Amino acid sequence: SGAANMIFVSSMMFSARVSDVRMGGTYMTLLNTLVNLSGTLPQTLSLWFVDRVTLSTCISSETVTSCYLDKQPCISSGGTCRTAVDGFFVLVTLGLALSLFWKWKLAPIFRKLQNQPLESWHVSSS
Repeated sequence: SGAANMIFVSSMMFSARVSDVRMGGTYMTLLNTLVNLSGTLPQTLSLWFVDRVTLSTCISSETVTSCYLDKQPCISSGGTCRTAVDGFFVLVTLGLALSLFWKWKLAPIFRKLQNQPLESWHVSSS
């Protein structure tokens, strides 16, 4: 939570630093909105994907079927749902791969943006 707060404060400082004073708070509000959406949307999608990438099967005396998103038919037939692959670990692995890609391939692009002069972030008057 402390690291998340530091990232939030640093992104707000970035928005305050690059916002154009001629536009007032509108530009800063737009930048903050984009930052907030980029922080909350991946969390929501990750939680939604956990159940979809979890592989579980219904083991009953009759057959072995899937328990995908609905365990009630399995339980009502006297079976038990067993998780074969937990979606959490799948998403952690995908997140690690994505972060390594981000670090090695996209970091130079963001460094270039970071090194731009402040005037390049402002709205041009022409």
